[in-house]
Amino acid sequence: MTFDRRFLLLMLAPVLLAACGDDDTDDVAEAEPGPTVTMEQSRYAPDTVEIAPGTEVTFENLDPFAHTVTSAEGSTIEFDSGELGQDETYVQTFDEAGTYGYFCEIHPTMRAEIVVG
Repeated sequence: MTFDRRFLLLMLAPVLLAACGDDDTDDVAEAEPGPTVTMEQSRYAPDTVEIAPGTEVTFENLDPFAHTVTSAEGSTIEFDSGELGQDETYVQTFDEAGTYGYFCEIHPTMRAEIVVG
């Protein structure tokens, strides 16, 4: 083997090895990254978010005390972040069209909604 062939083989080896790998993610649809809803001053901001189906929403607590992101009664899907401390996040994917209300179990007057269209 000449120097040129060895160099070419070394350059192509990572590509060839990657092509031979088993990738199970082909069958799983990934959620589209979406907006962030913050919890600040005991409010969700924004209080209404409109997204496409299959979008994930990130909820981030910026308050110095705990909050939750909990689906409202009668919601098509149930979700609950549990208690989120300051600077903690929770991600929820919304796959089906509809309106999803949610609230904070610790501060029940905190209410908002996700509209999936």
